[in-house]
Amino acid sequence: MKESRQDETIGMMYGLKRVLRYGIPYWKIILLTFLCMMVYSVSLNGRAYLIKPFLEEVIIPATEMREMPGLASLDLSQVKGEVSEEELAEQRAKLTALLEKKLVLLIGIALAVVGMIPLMAFLKGYGSAYVVARMVRDLQCDLCDKLLQMPLAYHTRSRKGEIFARLNSDVAKSATSFRLLFGELVQEFLTLLVGVGVMVYLSWQLTLLITLILPVLILLIVRFGKKVRKRSLKRQEKVGDQMGSMLQMFSGIKTVKAFRMEESESRRFRAVNDELFRREMKVAKTDQLSKSMTELFNNFTYILFMGVGIYAIMKAMLGLTLPVLVAFLGLATTLYRPIKNLSRAYNKVSDSMAGIQRVTEILDLEAATPGQEGHEVLTEIREEIRFENVSFSYDGERKVLEDINLRIGKGETVALVGKTGVGKTTLSDLIPRFYDPTEGRILIDGVDIRNFSRDSLLRHMAVVTQDPFLFDTTVEENIRYGRVEATEEEVVEAARAAFIHERILALPEGYRTRVGDRGARLSGGECQRITIARAILRNPSILILDEATSSLDAESEQWVQKAIDNLMEGRTTVAIAHRLSTIRNADKIVVLEDGRISMTGRHEELLQKEGLYRELCALQFSRDETGPVTNPRSA
Repeated sequence: MKESRQDETIGMMYGLKRVLRYGIPYWKIILLTFLCMMVYSVSLNGRAYLIKPFLEEVIIPATEMREMPGLASLDLSQVKGEVSEEELAEQRAKLTALLEKKLVLLIGIALAVVGMIPLMAFLKGYGSAYVVARMVRDLQCDLCDKLLQMPLAYHTRSRKGEIFARLNSDVAKSATSFRLLFGELVQEFLTLLVGVGVMVYLSWQLTLLITLILPVLILLIVRFGKKVRKRSLKRQEKVGDQMGSMLQMFSGIKTVKAFRMEESESRRFRAVNDELFRREMKVAKTDQLSKSMTELFNNFTYILFMGVGIYAIMKAMLGLTLPVLVAFLGLATTLYRPIKNLSRAYNKVSDSMAGIQRVTEILDLEAATPGQEGHEVLTEIREEIRFENVSFSYDGERKVLEDINLRIGKGETVALVGKTGVGKTTLSDLIPRFYDPTEGRILIDGVDIRNFSRDSLLRHMAVVTQDPFLFDTTVEENIRYGRVEATEEEVVEAARAAFIHERILALPEGYRTRVGDRGARLSGGECQRITIARAILRNPSILILDEATSSLDAESEQWVQKAIDNLMEGRTTVAIAHRLSTIRNADKIVVLEDGRISMTGRHEELLQKEGLYRELCALQFSRDETGPVTNPRSA
């Protein structure tokens, strides 16, 4: 139990150190902000302390002057001729003038002190807000960079809602800690420190008595803070579930409406929200209980010290006077707010630690592609791509691919055929190193692809999937994604080669037309041809096609197939085929069964053999196209 608590504390401190490094570039502004905080603290405590000189130098002397026989009331009958009327008037005038000067001086000092409070409050507040905003921006950008650098396997395993929660909710929680650490926590601590110093100056005895009681308050704050931190971590996990639920629901809104599942999705989302609400209330309950207990403790302490102080004056103990006690109690009242705010700030930091820990987990991930990261530069493909005894498993147990041996010559078109889930996409994903083989190796011109730098390897590749993805930006920017430095003429030429140029010109703003989320404003065929134009613009040596026409109607398929033919010309192509009619002219067809290669050959060769390819053809082609093998059972 002790070890787990120690590990938790170490983890919390590490997380704080990790994110506080983001403040280093702004150390000058932080230093100036802290200086303003110190002046603010001195001014705030100085305002409370000023009651002492006002009492000692003005109020009490003025009161005593009124009580002096004959001086205040000018009742000369009580003076019995000892002082003349003129002398009393002169003495009274001098004393009054002296008190007036002191009053004016003290008011001037007081005005200067209270004038510094709002000025320093503005400067420290603005400086703190600037630093926090820059730190949050830097943290969120670094977090996004880290997630972008993570291998595809990480994103395959992770829920999108969880990733969004870390980028948004967890960063927001981290921002809370930044605001407190560069604002309220430091400010209230400085205010408390300066206040205690003034209280020691006024009465070290009463201050010592406070320090004897203070550990009880600190223990109370720390104990509640730990509870807040633990419950906040559980709550943040549910925030990821909530975002995942929203993302899934609205990403599939068309399916939801088609099957009239709005009510069901609403119930599911409410269930997730209810659980998040319950966890949120546990955090709120602990936080509010901490505030109430701290306030109760502070109020009891104040009454106690007021009673002790009055008793000490009555008994002439501890060297206390009325001005000192009033100033001391005024400072105690002023310091009540910092103590209360420190308690609240500690709970908020404890709350935000859940977000910091989750952000730190991402920042500390190993972002490099698993396995060896090479430094050789792939300049061109001269001969072949070769798979040697390649096996692959996602979980380290069940093999998706096993003992794959395959040669793909330069400029060849190789089609991968097999039933759903047999490993076709996985095999193609190994070429750009989205994953690395569990066993065996993949060679380009005799060099293991793990020896090439990732940039140089991917520079020679383009992937076109059956689900075309477009960003919610202009048509031109979506095509230019293939090569950002391309000229406008090159973009247009790529669009022409993809047979989409004329259609783009017909759009409201031509190439400047926004396509909508995932290309929602375009048809499926138009989206696919834009992704093909993107690939053409990239001018890759190796092309990976994941059946780019499988989800299109006949007319769209015809245009897309023409675009693909242009794209494939002169390139080494690996095509995942669902529609066998699209790969009849492939140089080599590779049939996968149970993660293994069962046969290879051209279309005509494989039709002459017994096996899966012939069966798949029989299912898809008519008798006129395949001859007597239309019915696989009769073959």
